[in-house]
Amino acid sequence: MTFCYLFARLCREADIPCVVIEGLAKAAGYEVGDSENLVSQQTNRWNGVYVDGEWRLVFPLWAYSAVSGHTTGKYTLVESKGGAAREKEEQSSGVNITQLNEYYFIPDPDEFVTMAMATDPKWQLINDPYDIKKFTEIAHVRPTYFHGDVKILTENKACLHSKHGEISIGFKTVNTKWCGVLSYLLFYNDHESVNPLAKDLQLERYIMMERRSSMWIFHTRCPSVGVYKLTITCAQSEDAFFRICNFKLICNEVKERIQPLPCQVGTAGWGPSKDTSKAGLTSPSQSKGVVHTSGGRDLKFVFAVIKDLTVRTELVQNGKTSEDLRACVSHAIDVKSKLNVAVNVPAPGEYALRIHTTDTKTSEEINACNYLISSDQQSQKKKKPENKMEKQVRETMKKATEGADYTALTTAIDAFTQLDLEDRGDLTAALNRQTCLQLRRDLRDSILRQNVGVLNAAIDKAKSSDYEELLRPKIEEAEELRDHLAKLHKFAHGVLQLKQQTVSELHRYQTPPVPVHDVMLATYIMLGEPRENVKDWKSIQGVLGKLGKRSLISRVREFDTVHLTPDVIDEVDGLINSYNEEMVCLRSPAAATFHTWLTHIVQHPRYSRASDHLRSLH
Repeated sequence: MTFCYLFARLCREADIPCVVIEGLAKAAGYEVGDSENLVSQQTNRWNGVYVDGEWRLVFPLWAYSAVSGHTTGKYTLVESKGGAAREKEEQSSGVNITQLNEYYFIPDPDEFVTMAMATDPKWQLINDPYDIKKFTEIAHVRPTYFHGDVKILTENKACLHSKHGEISIGFKTVNTKWCGVLSYLLFYNDHESVNPLAKDLQLERYIMMERRSSMWIFHTRCPSVGVYKLTITCAQSEDAFFRICNFKLICNEVKERIQPLPCQVGTAGWGPSKDTSKAGLTSPSQSKGVVHTSGGRDLKFVFAVIKDLTVRTELVQNGKTSEDLRACVSHAIDVKSKLNVAVNVPAPGEYALRIHTTDTKTSEEINACNYLISSDQQSQKKKKPENKMEKQVRETMKKATEGADYTALTTAIDAFTQLDLEDRGDLTAALNRQTCLQLRRDLRDSILRQNVGVLNAAIDKAKSSDYEELLRPKIEEAEELRDHLAKLHKFAHGVLQLKQQTVSELHRYQTPPVPVHDVMLATYIMLGEPRENVKDWKSIQGVLGKLGKRSLISRVREFDTVHLTPDVIDEVDGLINSYNEEMVCLRSPAAATFHTWLTHIVQHPRYSRASDHLRSLH
């Protein structure tokens, strides 16, 4: 049996509706940028299961196994994290390995369709189904792309064409724990390129990772005509990383004498980042990693200093050392704890400004921030002023930044970035505000969903961000609800340990003892059952007999008290307070378990106080 047929059989034996879905999957044999014809050959099967009132997806094969080491042999690794490489891939079909990947159990259909597309559109379970063309064209992303809350800001396409040998790919990272750890691998395809990569051409520092707050932009410079592959990675540790997405880069023309970047900066990237504030510098005057200037113009960079530290600055250019340019850069920390860095670019070209800080307590030097300075000779040429429409887009984004409408702000930022307008600090402010609003939305949504796992994820994300203090009230609300739900689960432990057969014993009573009747009536009132459904024991028997999602144990498992009213608390208390657990247990151990659960809730301070307060108002 194949995995999907075995899984379907198991589900059906357990009375879980399950179907086998046929479609196309970007498995080990897929290579980013493959044609529609090649993609159409990537047939596979997975499952649809009916759970919790809706159809969801499961891919048992990918959940339990993977292929390691599969390569086509077409690519050569030529650059990694700014460093040179020349590692030729050997063609290999790889080996099958057993591993558990829980992502493929009930993934979000909107995410899953980017990796595996059902041939029958209805089984994609999305509002706007994909066809083979769209499935082929989109970028090749992996589950880790979704785990990290990463969003592609530029063209979401598997194949990207360069313009004069340059290609830029932008990302936004929502999960702040990922900020600072994105990196890349650059490969060259000798088989599909017109000419093999020249042996004397050593690729190093041809990709610039620009940082703009939560945005990452990978600027690729292709030194030679050909076909490349760019893999974006996320570091798990110093020695381990995840590959999160791939792009095929096609370069048909290059600039003359294209130059590498002035120096290697590693994962620190170019521009201010979260690492900059960790190094003791905040509130940068220049938010972009690339700064353009014209001949002879002095540049000034300002930061707020938040630690007791010393600073070292250097200016670097290809063909020159930092010692050669020592006189072109200076810095000083003023009485207001502001770091002022002055740069005088001596001639046209590209330069790297590197700012290093050393904490006086640890004596450890950190590369706090790097800027790429591009100087040209057109000193008289002024930048074209913004037209009326561009000014309006900028003003709209500023107003949206001051508000609390996440959707309006996101729309305004998208309009701004599509026009590639200059960031005068307003784009950085808008992106920071957007991140804060997104975190607040996540907290609010997790509160509405009332799921401990979802609450924990939203709380951790908010507390690890730069906006923890600003979000403190919402974080505390989420933490209170999480703790409350955890207590409820603890209260319900006894009920959840009951077997369905034990509950069925209650159903068999023709005329139950009064304590059993009152406890079970109180249980259904607590669960919100309409009074007409529990008006007498016969009707209570009817709801006791329900199975599946509407079974009594399932309803207790999903129960929350967030919307409980004092009237309900009083009614339940009136039904059960005449009996203790022992009295009920003598007549029915199962009913006694429900009595204990109800007593915990009724006597909890949160509800007894609310009930007393309402009575005092009357």
